[in-house]
Amino acid sequence: MTDLERVAGLAGEITPLAVELRRQLHRNPEAAHEEHQTTALIAAALDEAGVGYQLRSRRTGLWVDVGERPSIGFRADLDALPITEPEDNDPVSQNPGWMHACGHDAHSAIAFGIASVLDRLDLTSGVRILFQPAEESFPGGAAELVEEGLVDGLKGLIAFHIDPTLPTGRIGSRPGPITASADKFTLVVEGPGGHTARPHRTVDLIADAARVVHELPGCVRRTIDARSPLTIAFGSIHGGEAGNVIPTRVEIEGTVRTLDGALWGLLPGLVDKALGSLLAVSDASYTLSYSQAIPPVVNDAGVVEVATSGITGMLGPDVVVPTEPSMGGEDFSNYLSRVPGALFRLGNGGSGGDLHSPSFQLDEAVIGFGIQAGVAALLSIQSRL
Repeated sequence: MTDLERVAGLAGEITPLAVELRRQLHRNPEAAHEEHQTTALIAAALDEAGVGYQLRSRRTGLWVDVGERPSIGFRADLDALPITEPEDNDPVSQNPGWMHACGHDAHSAIAFGIASVLDRLDLTSGVRILFQPAEESFPGGAAELVEEGLVDGLKGLIAFHIDPTLPTGRIGSRPGPITASADKFTLVVEGPGGHTARPHRTVDLIADAARVVHELPGCVRRTIDARSPLTIAFGSIHGGEAGNVIPTRVEIEGTVRTLDGALWGLLPGLVDKALGSLLAVSDASYTLSYSQAIPPVVNDAGVVEVATSGITGMLGPDVVVPTEPSMGGEDFSNYLSRVPGALFRLGNGGSGGDLHSPSFQLDEAVIGFGIQAGVAALLSIQSRL
């Protein structure tokens, strides 16, 4: 029996347990940093499979070290989203108002399967499997695990993320940027207020807010290289209580995203300078609160190449396909400040729906496929990095 045949056989044995774990996790979605039952369910599944693990002290999440002195790793995430799931889904959330609508339940089930298969192999060096809380939060749980030293000493780290735009049985891959940074900002514009019949006697904050929303993206864009992807968008505006009263305060919230790591470091200053120019024509005062915690995910070309070689050797030459970068954010990027790594997209096409939507549904065939792909990728990285 070849190594690949043994991996396939072990994955076949573990997959039913992984699918059942995914269903349990899906029924019990939990918010970021509140994944207590999620952590307990994964720990129980590892106990049943005879795989050792370590719990984070007084926090959610856990990790598995298979073998001694881990040199490579795999990351899965645990948290769910504040979305009400359709009642006719099967399985369906038993936690009203919360849903695994981003595939984190599948990521965790796949990671459990990978750990269980690797535990039954004779490894030349160790592998660390991270079950990370709070990927959906800001600044994200990855930063905590980095600070705790859980990627120190690793030579390579990978992760999978469900992708409904790819067919099941395909993995999207690319070297370089694959997801964007995800900065948050809050802008508060203030003035004396007044009557809408006499806007010339006061500071018209609604007009100022409209100017910011309309012109800020273009104003910042004109200060950077046109070849650098950049998105500035607004998600919330609050100000005023009556149609004939100019308010004294307007609050605007939004995000700034880029795939360019060098540009990312410059963005707070560029946004602040642009706001100063836009509001200079007004007597409004403003306060900008700008938060950075999630840089772009920039895949290491060497890790992509070696992992892809392992996956195609296991599952066939057509399995790995090119993919385009996304302007969505992923806190996996925080690990890549310490260790070279790569994020891959795991096809979930055919089930309909989109991520972060109540229409999202998982094709459970991705779990067994993901286990085989993950083990193959990690073994390849282990042998060549």
